[in-house]
Amino acid sequence: MKTRTYILPPLLAMLLLFVTAQVASAGDGDYPGYIALEPALVVNLDNPRRAQFLQIQAQFYVETAADAERVQQHMPVIRDRMITYFGGRDPDKVRGAQERERMRAEVLDHLREAMEETSGAPSISNLYFTGFIVQ
Repeated sequence: MKTRTYILPPLLAMLLLFVTAQVASAGDGDYPGYIALEPALVVNLDNPRRAQFLQIQAQFYVETAADAERVQQHMPVIRDRMITYFGGRDPDKVRGAQERERMRAEVLDHLREAMEETSGAPSISNLYFTGFIVQ
C-alpha cells in the first residue's frame, strides 16, 4: 500500500507536465506556416484575337497566428489586389520564368502595402506560386 503512495505523486506530476506541454504547443498553431489562396485566382488576359486566361494557385507564408488571422480576414482585399495586378496583362509577358519572378516580387510588395493599410501590419512574409497556367 505504501508503494502506491510513493508512485502516484510522481506519476501525476509527469502526466501534468505532459498535458501542459501539449496544450502550450497546440496554442502556437503551425506557425510559421502557409495559407493557400483558395479558390485559385483566374483573370482575363489582354488578347484581342481570343479569350485567354491566367490561373494562379498560390501560398502565402506567414510568421504568426495573428498574421494568419489578419490574412484570412482581409482575403477579399488580397484577391482584389491580385486581380487588379494580373488582369489585362499581355499573355506573352506572363510566360517567362524571369517575368513570373518579377511579377511575384511586385505583387508581394503590393499585398504587403494593402495589408499595412487595412490591418496595420504587412502580415505576408512571402508569396509562392504553386500553379501558374496561361490558357
